[in-house]
Amino acid sequence: MGHGSYQSRDWEKLKSARGINASSTVNELYQSRRMKESLNPYGVAYRESCDSQDNPASTAIIFGLDVTGSMGYLSEEIAKGALNRTMLEIYEKNPVTNPHIMFQAIGDSKSDEAPLQTTQFEADIRIAEQLLDVYFEGRGGGNGGESYLLSWYFAARHTKIDCYEKRKEKGFLFTIGDECTHKELTRVEISRVFGEDAGQNYSAMELYNEASKKYEIFHIVMKAGAYVYQKSGEDWNRLIGDRAIELSPDDLDVLPEIFVSLMQAVKGMKREEIVAQWQGKARDVVAGILKTTQLGKKKRFLIF
Repeated sequence: MGHGSYQSRDWEKLKSARGINASSTVNELYQSRRMKESLNPYGVAYRESCDSQDNPASTAIIFGLDVTGSMGYLSEEIAKGALNRTMLEIYEKNPVTNPHIMFQAIGDSKSDEAPLQTTQFEADIRIAEQLLDVYFEGRGGGNGGESYLLSWYFAARHTKIDCYEKRKEKGFLFTIGDECTHKELTRVEISRVFGEDAGQNYSAMELYNEASKKYEIFHIVMKAGAYVYQKSGEDWNRLIGDRAIELSPDDLDVLPEIFVSLMQAVKGMKREEIVAQWQGKARDVVAGILKTTQLGKKKRFLIF
């Protein structure tokens, strides 16, 4: 998958057709009332990000969104503006070549009906069309965590990405949510969600290390909801170090600049050059990130 290219005018047409505006609620934006079979990871061998005539040097990018009850504001922000701006900033700033985007909707594999939903990798307006097909289940188990590990498992074992297979260049995987991650993905959960016998349980670190072979992984910890009583920021720091980023909901409007800046930093762009391309609030937030982190080194945490 991943033909064509993203055009802002196509987004404006889709917004008009779907009646999306600044006051749209999460239930108005995401109208599916059950998981669509096209988004079900059960039995899926691979989602593919392949080079094509339109995109000869594709880069796989996965955005995994927590769609449990406390995170509706995140899905609203992504659908109403952040997705469009992210795509436009990627094309303008060019941190990677030929972006292919997959969205994942993440819940809780211990309790939810649809704990993981996955779109195809797409390069054009189908990115947004498939995002809006997501079933916003809005549950979560109230059990001290969510199943972000499903994202890592799927990325590691059920994606084929030409950027890595052909050029040994990693894709990018960003998950976003307010809770800790469960510390283990069990064989039973893998069977229920993916329809396969993995033969064993996997720890969070095992899956992180496996997925990290072909993806640059980050998690954005939202400073809301379960963040305070779970101390989820500290928990994510212990797990992935400076790949964990704390973010206030008030700064969600800067998500596109954060995504682009992290990709640029991984690719070796100088910090002062990254900061200089932004203005106002975005400049301040990005400067804070780059001042307090050294990508690739553990035990450094990003605080906004």
